[in-house]
Amino acid sequence: MVSTNITEHAYPFSWDVVTRAFWNKYSNPRLSHVERVDVLDRVLDEQGRLCMCRLAKCTQNNIPNWAKNLIGGSTSYVYEESICDPRTKRLKLKSTNLSFRSVATIEETCVYSVHPNNSQQTLYRAEAKVSAFIPFISSKLERFSVRSGSETAADSIRAIENICNDIFEGTFAPAMCEKMSNTGSGRHNMHVNETGNAFI
Repeated sequence: MVSTNITEHAYPFSWDVVTRAFWNKYSNPRLSHVERVDVLDRVLDEQGRLCMCRLAKCTQNNIPNWAKNLIGGSTSYVYEESICDPRTKRLKLKSTNLSFRSVATIEETCVYSVHPNNSQQTLYRAEAKVSAFIPFISSKLERFSVRSGSETAADSIRAIENICNDIFEGTFAPAMCEKMSNTGSGRHNMHVNETGNAFI
């Protein structure tokens, strides 16, 4: 059985502002479960799209004991692939859990695009699919994962909106200073600071 959760939200900001806020989302007190985010690879393809792979280390403090006993802890790793197309103004992300995959898999797809009814707004849509493999309690684990994912999505939306407001108020400060060196063939290296934060 697969449990699915869909989240949609219209940001009252342009796509350029929202995606800038997205890349500067970590670290953030609203998203304290994300301890670090490391950039594994970043490439500009022939179409001018930014293709990135990242690895996030997360610690969930709200996991009930029954779930913690199943997965063996509260720390997990999430792998994310993203494609950002500035020409079509579309940012698409796919993420999956690398930890506890014998217990459950969580596959999520998120898209940030220009709102079809208002070019000055950004439409966010996320679809998460949870599959649990433990007999007798798989449904319970899926429901918990979906509920936890919904809460995290809401926190992420608020975090991005706060950054967007900071941009407009002139109080925005980037999450870090990045260093890039062109190594040819459209590929770039990114220096990631000690906390693993990165931004574009």
